[in-house]
Amino acid sequence: MSLLTQWGYTLTEESELPSILTVDEFNDLTGSKYAKESEDRIEAELNAAGAAVRNFVGWHLYDAASCLLRAALHDRRVTAVGPDLLIQLPARFVSEVTSVTINGTEYEAFDCETNGTLRVYDVSFLGLKRYSPVVVEYTAGLPAGMMDPIRELIAHRVTHAVAVPSGITSEASGGVSVTYNSNWINSAQSTTLQDTNKELLMPYRVQGVF
Repeated sequence: MSLLTQWGYTLTEESELPSILTVDEFNDLTGSKYAKESEDRIEAELNAAGAAVRNFVGWHLYDAASCLLRAALHDRRVTAVGPDLLIQLPARFVSEVTSVTINGTEYEAFDCETNGTLRVYDVSFLGLKRYSPVVVEYTAGLPAGMMDPIRELIAHRVTHAVAVPSGITSEASGGVSVTYNSNWINSAQSTTLQDTNKELLMPYRVQGVF
């Protein structure tokens, strides 16, 4: 199975985008505080928050996954630099490039940075057209530990989305009370990313023009 993502590349071993945070993981993070809420409601909010994060960073943002990019020479992600071809892969944390094929010819001389900048050396441009295909197979994704801040952010967004519409402005448990900040209350949707959220996500965001 394979999945063409909205960012223009394929996850070759996935049939759907995996959830960044599951309902069980959310309950563990929040101490099952919202277990009384409908599981469907929580799952919907988690999916919405996860989609908002992914849309901001511009890629699937998950554990390492096998990816395939199909582009053309006229794609904005592809630039000729002297005899070389510079390709900006739509991902961060690229751990491996397994193959690069240009107009049916496979090239083995290339370097790739973890930020997705791929340079293919000594490309033969003879006979190439603007629409000549470029195919890159690569692996991109986060080490397991790097997902923790993302999961905490999503849990935070969903917590507010669940609590605030219910009219809760403060809570107390075990002698500890929490009052929700009015800025959070006014933008409590799970899909609303605060500036502080965006600052946290900037290191994960795809660079370049897409």
